[in-house]
Amino acid sequence: MSIRTILIGGMLVITVVSTFLVGALGVYSISQSVESEAQTRVTHDLEIVSGYLQNHIEVLAQSIEETAASLSITESDITRKISTLRQELDLDVLNLCDADGRGIAGTYPDFGITVPVIQDPVLRKALKGKTAWGMMALDSGRLDIEGGAALRKSVIVYSKAPKNEIASQTGFFLWAASPLYDDKGRVIALLYGGRLLNYNFDLVDDLRDKIFTSDLYNGKPLGTVTIFLGGLRVATNVLGPDGKRAVGTFVSREVQEAVLEENQNYIGRAWVVDQWYLSGYKPIHNPDGHTIGILYVGLLEEPYKDLRTRLISRFLVPTAFVVLVVFGVSFFIVNRIIGPIQTLRDAASRVAVRDWQEDITIPRTYSEIAELASVFREMQQAIKTRDHQLTAQNQQLTVTNEQLETTNRNYMQTLGFVTHELKSPLAAMQSMVSLVVDGYVGEVSDKVREPLVRIKRNCEELQDMVKNYLDLSRAERGELAAKKSHIHYHQEVVEPCVEQTQALFNSRGVTLTVTSPEDLVVLADPELMRIALTNYLTNAAKYGAGNKTARLTVNVEQEVLTVTVWNEGAGFTAEEKESLFKKFSRLKNPNTANKRGSGLGLFLVERILELHDGKVWAESNPGQWAEFSFSFPTNSETEKN
Repeated sequence: MSIRTILIGGMLVITVVSTFLVGALGVYSISQSVESEAQTRVTHDLEIVSGYLQNHIEVLAQSIEETAASLSITESDITRKISTLRQELDLDVLNLCDADGRGIAGTYPDFGITVPVIQDPVLRKALKGKTAWGMMALDSGRLDIEGGAALRKSVIVYSKAPKNEIASQTGFFLWAASPLYDDKGRVIALLYGGRLLNYNFDLVDDLRDKIFTSDLYNGKPLGTVTIFLGGLRVATNVLGPDGKRAVGTFVSREVQEAVLEENQNYIGRAWVVDQWYLSGYKPIHNPDGHTIGILYVGLLEEPYKDLRTRLISRFLVPTAFVVLVVFGVSFFIVNRIIGPIQTLRDAASRVAVRDWQEDITIPRTYSEIAELASVFREMQQAIKTRDHQLTAQNQQLTVTNEQLETTNRNYMQTLGFVTHELKSPLAAMQSMVSLVVDGYVGEVSDKVREPLVRIKRNCEELQDMVKNYLDLSRAERGELAAKKSHIHYHQEVVEPCVEQTQALFNSRGVTLTVTSPEDLVVLADPELMRIALTNYLTNAAKYGAGNKTARLTVNVEQEVLTVTVWNEGAGFTAEEKESLFKKFSRLKNPNTANKRGSGLGLFLVERILELHDGKVWAESNPGQWAEFSFSFPTNSETEKN
C-alpha cells in the first residue's frame, strides 16, 4: 500500500470519524434538547390542565355554597327550586338531605333511603360546617340512591374490545357539598351534587382548547386531554380508528403501575390510536387521598420530530461542506508531499542496484523534504564508498567462514572419533577393575579395595561423559532424529535403563524403586527414549545422597505419558533451576564439587523431548530432594530432525 493511499486514507478516516463524532454529538444534543423541551412542555401542560380541572371543581363548590346560602328547608317549593337550580348549574346531581342523610329534595328516586353521609368524604367534611369539594367515584348502589336507574344507566361505559361488554358502572363526578344552618348556627342539612365526568366531552374539549387550541398538524390534533376512571377512559377527545371518541379503552399496564399503584406522575411516549404522543399522566385523588383516576395530557410528537429533523439538517449540511473542503486541502497537501518522496524512492531504487550515476533533483517543496533530499545525496555518496569497502570485506569474510566451517567440521569429527576411541578402553578398564573388586582374581584387602572402588566409579562417570559427547556430536551434525514406532515402553525403555544404571545406584548404596505399567504402548524412538531416561537415572545416582532412596515413576493421563525420577539429596535452588537444561551447564556448589560431568545430559534430554513434541521440567526442595520429569503425547505423529 502506497504512502499516498495511507495518508489520503488516514486523513479521510480522521476527517470522517471526527465529522461523524461531531455530527453524532450534534444530532444527539439537538435530539436531547428537543426531547427535553417537549417533555418540559408536557409536564407544564399537565399541571395547567390539572389546575383548570381543580378550578372547575372550586367554581362548582362556590355555586353550591351560594345556592345553599339562599335556601331554607322550610320553603314550600323547595323541590321545584332544587330542580331549577340543578338545571341552571348544569349539574347531573343536586340533592338536599338532613344531617342524618334523610332526603329532603332533589333527584332521589326514594326519599326513604338514607344517604351514606359518613362514608362520603365530601359530605362528611361539609357536615362539620364548611363547604367541601373533590372528585368522587360513585358505585351503582350510590347512584341508585342519588338519581335512580336513569343516573345509573347514564354512567355505564362499554369496552371497545371486546365490544358491547360493560367496562364500568361507576360514575366519576366533580362533587361538592355545602351545609345549611338553623338559627343557632347548627348544621341541619346538606346541599350537595356534582357534574358527571363520564362522557363529559365538553369539559375535556374545553381543557384541550385552553392549552393547545383546536389546531391540527397534518390532520392530527396538536394535543389531547383524557380523564380516566381508574385505568379506563371515560372522557377524552382522542378519536379511535372508527372516528369516534376512544371511551372504553384502557391505559397501558406500565402507566397503571406507576400512576395508580405507585401514585406517581408518569411522563413518556405513548401510542395513541395511530400516532405517537409525548404523554403526561397524573393521579386523581378523592378527598380521602385515595387514587381513583388519572388525568392525561398528550402532545403530538410529530411536530417535534419535524423540528428535530430541520435542526439536524441545518447542522449537517454545513458540516458536510466543511468535510469536503478539508478533504480537498488534504489531497493537495498530500500530493505536494508525495511527489518529492516518489523522486527519492526512484533514486533509492537506483542505489539498490548500485547505479551511482544519476543525481536526484527535487522540485520546490517543503523545507523538511528539501533537507531530506540533501541528506539523501550525502547518504548516497556514503553508501557508494561503503559499498566498495563492504565488497572487499565480504570477500574476506567468505574466506574466513569457509575456514571456520572446515574447522568446526574437523572439530566435530575429532570429538566423535576421540570419544568413540575412549569408549572401548574405558569399558575394558571398568570390567577389569570390577573383576578385581569382586574377588575374581583373588582376595583383595580393604585397603586396596577402596581405591579400586573409586577408580571403578570414576570409570562409570567417564563412560557417562563419553556417551553424552557422542550424542552431542550426533546432535550437532543433525544426526539426532526421532525414528518413531509403537513400542512397549516398560520392556524397551524402562527395564534396559534401570539395568544399565543399577550398578551406579549400587555403588552409591542408593535403593531405586520403579513404578511403571507393563502393558503401556507409545509412539516413540526407543533409542532416544533410553538416552533421555538413562540421563535422568544417572543424575539421580550421581547427585543423590548415598545410602538413600530414589524413585522412577511412569504414568499416563489423557494420552500424555509422564516420567518422573525422584531422589533424596541436596537438590538445587530456584536460581540454579534456570540453567539446568542448558548446554555444558553444571551446578557449582559444595555438593557437586567432586562430581564429574559433561553438562550435556539434561540438554540432550530436552532436545530428545522436543523431537517427541514433549517438555521437560524439574522441581526441588533444597537440602531434601530433587525431581526431574518429562512428558510427551503417546501418539504424536510429528516427525522432527
